[in-house]
Amino acid sequence: MKAVEARADGMVSVVEKAVPKLGPGEALVRVEVCGICGSDLLGWYVGKKAGSVLGHELTGEIVEVGEGVTAFAPGDRVVPHHHAPCGDCEACRTGRFVHCRQWRSSRLDPGGMAQYVRVPAGNLSRDTLSMPEGLTAEEASWTEPLATVVKAFRRGRFTAGQSLLVVGAGATGQLAVRLGRALGASRITAADRVLSRLALARDSGAGESVNVDREPLPSGFDFVFVGPGKSAVIRAGFEAVAEGGTLLLFTMAPPEERWEVSPHDLYFREITVVPSYSCGPDDTRQALSLLASKRVRVADLVTHRFPIDRAVEAFERARDPEGSLKVVITF
Repeated sequence: MKAVEARADGMVSVVEKAVPKLGPGEALVRVEVCGICGSDLLGWYVGKKAGSVLGHELTGEIVEVGEGVTAFAPGDRVVPHHHAPCGDCEACRTGRFVHCRQWRSSRLDPGGMAQYVRVPAGNLSRDTLSMPEGLTAEEASWTEPLATVVKAFRRGRFTAGQSLLVVGAGATGQLAVRLGRALGASRITAADRVLSRLALARDSGAGESVNVDREPLPSGFDFVFVGPGKSAVIRAGFEAVAEGGTLLLFTMAPPEERWEVSPHDLYFREITVVPSYSCGPDDTRQALSLLASKRVRVADLVTHRFPIDRAVEAFERARDPEGSLKVVITF
């Protein structure tokens, strides 16, 4: 079977892999769609995964189940999550699923950008969801990305009536705007330097947009959602937070990145700084419910579709923000 493999230079290649063999409690999924995540485009991050198959925003159809599987059957269309917690450790009991050792060690085999994926028993039983009627495979592939935004808003304790600034209007930023609207934000502003993305953000529900190449970020927002993991952007986001507000850091930064902050300002402005990493089973369920109910719509967010044979071209397109938003691999 074909799969998309990470290279040490941060690029990707299409390679041949053996179809995974199943063990007890597992399932084999024929992948239908897999989105390219922003993290798949970070050269420093992808380079660390050299030799592994990328992809975690997937949907597909079960073609085989292992011994003992009763909750799923061949023909079921599912949304599997690439990590799953044990459910029993202290981290799981307190809702900190991404810090569960099993969550961090679990993974789909070989990865979502492959024609077939083995879903391990823990992932199948704890964070694989049935695809609701009325959702396309492409729409359902947004479950994991939306779940990460759901978790970010929950960790940041976003509430109805708060004002929201979304810095970075890529795919995640559009989800943040749409989720903020669904949750009752009083005012939504989107900031980016790509004009096509700012226009889409206005369609997504942002009442205002800011071209950061022409003007600074406005200030006084209760909740500032910063997409890019870059210190200069984080610094600007910090200045935009209202006194007593929240700065949400969404994207990972390279290990050497540093953000200098004044403890004096942090203290007297009472700014809450909240990082948010990935998502857990409660978040994926809420995200899929939001998609199924159409409270958060995503059908218009995919700008490009490429078959797996053209995955290298797909990644090149995804790296160019002008005219593209979400690129997906189809099977």
